[in-house]
Amino acid sequence: MKHYFGQSLVFLDTETTGLDTDAQVIEIAIIDGTGGVLVDLRLKPSVPIDDRAQAVHGIRLEDLKDCPQWPEVEPAIKEALIGKKVVIYNADFDIRLLRQTAATFGRDTEWIDNLVTDCAMAGAVRRYGATNLYGTISLSNAVSRSGCGWHGKEHSALGDAMTTLALVRKIADVE
Repeated sequence: MKHYFGQSLVFLDTETTGLDTDAQVIEIAIIDGTGGVLVDLRLKPSVPIDDRAQAVHGIRLEDLKDCPQWPEVEPAIKEALIGKKVVIYNADFDIRLLRQTAATFGRDTEWIDNLVTDCAMAGAVRRYGATNLYGTISLSNAVSRSGCGWHGKEHSALGDAMTTLALVRKIADVE
């Protein structure tokens, strides 16, 4: 399995303004399968940050006032993702938010739709079982059940991407 964690595999995580159909990405991290950081950025959204989201990740709109917006960083994000297998904890959510953010700024979303993704949460459910009525398991619960520990700040894009890499490695050792 060692080849699985090389340069052709990347791990992505985002923090967002919220969960609704207007929500946008405000922090994104992409690392390669060795843990090398490819992208670690904060973005200025065009919508407010929902209070519940801010309570989770601690990012305030004021923290983002000097950050770039999606169109400025999209080329770097594309370069890090296109042609790679993209592992995401809760892939459906993050892909939806990438699409929403790109569309908000009038950018093409076809490249996002064509990404090859793998949902790490699905693997965690298979290994550790669902822990809620949605049939899923939170990253926090998967970390606790696996014993892999947190690798960086919890609820930060980079910390969660690094933790997802550690979790997937742990699952791969036993599956």
